[in-house]
Amino acid sequence: MKIEDASQRWNEMSKEIETGMAEWRQQHPKARFKEIEAELDRRLGEMRAKMLTDLALASVSAEWEAGEEPVCAECGEKLVRRGKKERKLQTNGGREVELEREYGICPKCGQGIFPPG
Repeated sequence: MKIEDASQRWNEMSKEIETGMAEWRQQHPKARFKEIEAELDRRLGEMRAKMLTDLALASVSAEWEAGEEPVCAECGEKLVRRGKKERKLQTNGGREVELEREYGICPKCGQGIFPPG
């Protein structure tokens, strides 16, 4: 995904949060500060997880270019591709995100690597 495309999506999500919170507040006119905060945090947490996913997938590490294979952090050997794999990660906010990235194995030490980024 290109950052420009993601940025447009983030703007739309931001507007949805704004509109959704205004509607939620009308439906919950007696909500206390803590309740309002919890609802806002829930909505922002969802957006944050989507933004993290978009940013990680836009990383140069997401796709390996020929001749630019990552190297093993343990021994420095170039990794051998093993295809794309899905990985589930937890955000600091406790949301689960899925990333599909190129996976590699070190031919020297056998370390499996899911590139960061």
